[in-house]
Amino acid sequence: MKREHIWAHHEWDATIKWMLMEGGYADLQIEKAGEEITFHISNSRSYYELFIFREGARRELVKTIEGLRGTLQEVPELGYQDGYGWAPAVSFVVPDTWKSGIYIATFPTGQGLREIFFVVRPGSPEAPMLLTVATNTYQAYNNVGGKCFYDYVSTDRQHAKLLSFERPLQMECLGNFYIWDQFFTSWLDAEGYRADYCVNGDHDAEPDILKDYRANVRFGHDEYNSRNECEQSQRFVQDGGNLILFGGNCFCNEIELRNQGRQIYCSKPYYHDHPTPERPDTSFLCFLDDLRQRTIGVFYTSFIHTKTPDPNVFLAPTTEDWGYYRVCDPDHWVFEGTGLAEGDEFGREDSIVGVEADAADLTFENGRPRYTGTDGVSPEYKIVAIADCITPDGHRLVKEGGTEGIAGCYGTVAINETEFEGTVFNAATIEWSHGLYRDESVVARITRNVLDRLAT
Repeated sequence: MKREHIWAHHEWDATIKWMLMEGGYADLQIEKAGEEITFHISNSRSYYELFIFREGARRELVKTIEGLRGTLQEVPELGYQDGYGWAPAVSFVVPDTWKSGIYIATFPTGQGLREIFFVVRPGSPEAPMLLTVATNTYQAYNNVGGKCFYDYVSTDRQHAKLLSFERPLQMECLGNFYIWDQFFTSWLDAEGYRADYCVNGDHDAEPDILKDYRANVRFGHDEYNSRNECEQSQRFVQDGGNLILFGGNCFCNEIELRNQGRQIYCSKPYYHDHPTPERPDTSFLCFLDDLRQRTIGVFYTSFIHTKTPDPNVFLAPTTEDWGYYRVCDPDHWVFEGTGLAEGDEFGREDSIVGVEADAADLTFENGRPRYTGTDGVSPEYKIVAIADCITPDGHRLVKEGGTEGIAGCYGTVAINETEFEGTVFNAATIEWSHGLYRDESVVARITRNVLDRLAT
């Protein structure tokens, strides 16, 4: 699947799409089995039904609520920041029999179907791995109500610094779930892996959330994280836990959760600009005590499909030259059973390198890349695969050149097995999960190798 369209949902004209008057949200996006959940719904239909599904290898209907009375509710002017404040439509206790996972409540409205996203955690840990759903990033790009953390999809082209979780998600993509996350979570369920689920905010609310797990797995687009989340992840790996990332642009911007986790704040003092001696303030974690480097072993984010001012024109479209990894260390256990040799490609068919991919300052020795360590990333990371990427002019953060002399920047699959009691594995691309669905897929085999060794 070639995915130049993948950013389209982030670039809707906010003056058209933001006034979502029919829809709903949960009072919190996470509940434990045995706790009560409340849905807040605005609906012009006189009566309607609510259908609740668990997302996995297939969509499983777990509850139906009939005879709900519709009420159309107002969208407050500052709802994007302070919450919509819609009256409750229905509450119920999450049954103890519900498996941990992603759940979606669907209901008809006068303008079509609407959905509410939420996550159920077990009452106590039940699986060897904990999956963290990147709901901070869901809200960062969610312009329902008028604004998000991005000016080009906010009203008046002015982004907000404070956002509320208590508002609907975009109806076509439901945060990033339908774009990236469903590919990974449904594959994981189909493969029979046991996993508990949580959201970013749980790491802030519970300092010891990881202590009973062997691995913490991140996937998709986990861009917005708190300092607490970074430091917790570091302690987890230092103490023997395994941090596994099948995502890209992860741990990029520092956020602060406020109002008991109901709001998310990100300063972005100069929007996308990097700090300078004259303007040192920043939200980029890589410039804040090397938090990004020390947590996941990357410094910069580079791109495939990089946008230009011209619609549908990209600096690095997924053509024959972009969008895949090349093997650097075929003898590493990550590639066991793949049959790949040094220099072989994988993921080209599904353009798995993109939209954004991560790496650090590197050099080449005998044709193989290694991190220099000059940017705060530990040289203990071993690069097992590399991809040619690009960044917009003015943001080239590594040397030109490389084994083929194509890329200004790179994406890297890297692993740190030697520095701590635990292991960090970073696939470092947002679209990794798009490579999981082909028969005998190399991407799927690599994913199994990592999970079987580090997360079961």
